[in-house]
Amino acid sequence: MSSHEPRNVEFGVFLPIGNGGWITSTNSPQLPATYDYNRDVTVLAEQLGFDFALSMAKWRGYGGPSKHWDVTLESLTTMAGLAQATSRIGVWGTVHTMVFHPAVVAKMTAVLDQISQGRFALNIVSGSNPTDQGQMGLWMDLDHAERYELAAEWLDVLKRLWTEDRVDHQGKHYQLTDCMSNPKPVSPPPIICAGASDRGFLFTIKHCTASFMLGSDHDDFIKTGLRAKELAAQQGKPDFKTYGLFTLVPGATDAEAQERVAFYDAGVDTLALDNQTREYSGDKSFKQNTMAQRFVSQGEQRNSMTRAALVGSPETIGNKLAAMIKGAKLDGVTVIVPDFIDDLRTVGTEVLEVLELNGINTNARAWQKSVKS
Repeated sequence: MSSHEPRNVEFGVFLPIGNGGWITSTNSPQLPATYDYNRDVTVLAEQLGFDFALSMAKWRGYGGPSKHWDVTLESLTTMAGLAQATSRIGVWGTVHTMVFHPAVVAKMTAVLDQISQGRFALNIVSGSNPTDQGQMGLWMDLDHAERYELAAEWLDVLKRLWTEDRVDHQGKHYQLTDCMSNPKPVSPPPIICAGASDRGFLFTIKHCTASFMLGSDHDDFIKTGLRAKELAAQQGKPDFKTYGLFTLVPGATDAEAQERVAFYDAGVDTLALDNQTREYSGDKSFKQNTMAQRFVSQGEQRNSMTRAALVGSPETIGNKLAAMIKGAKLDGVTVIVPDFIDDLRTVGTEVLEVLELNGINTNARAWQKSVKS
């Protein structure tokens, strides 16, 4: 596909299930980590025609004056509620493989498949940081390769329980004897993973449906996206999907949007960022953990999460986003915004219109046109 041909992409929202949302600042919208707020966001996303809503898994916040993420909803129970509150949008939940036994997740996701009528997808995280899960005694001090080894066995058990009547498994990390898990999902839910190193991409390509990624800037993102596609092609999976994560800060004009960023950065919560940096730096596999490095870089740069954002008017954001979608050959986009009602509405209408003018087709725009007609 050339850069001039239309590209079809899925569009989703990364829900703010942690207090304060995704910007570590005392000046940014202090979003509540409540089910009601996230329900309103997801219902709005569905009304805008979005394809999916994704929630993270987080067990401990970073404190500071903003008390960043000191309150977080649990992902799978949240998505169960949101599945019942909606009828069309995909509901994607997250689990840490170190926290939940795969047999427990097999049962939970089968029920989620029923509640959502096939709209559920599972995002797995093989690591995180030692403090987040260590506070519960659930952190396994494995190196980078061992984490993916555990995750591969975890997924093998999960998939067998989704499809087989009885499972016997004697592995390094899990032992199951005549294990039964019913009900089964009607069809196995899609599985997403955010591994961003070559090892992470290869794991995801082999075991999962799609890769979830982000970049520190325009060139880094395109390089990361193309690397994932290159590895997928080498593994004989040219149809492997990649989803990009983008923070968008819109304004009526470029200047207004930049003023928002300056205001948020003026209130950056350095104590929370210091705690975040300390926790991720404690990972024995830090040098191999691309995601951990990004979080530490955010802290060291005193970055409130807006400096790597796409900032500007809907036209500016749409043009920049279209270039990155085409450059990285993305199959989907997941967005973060400061305000998940007003900003999401702007992105879901005005920014999507600009994407369409750039040859980026979305189901959301098609949905909006069908509703109007």
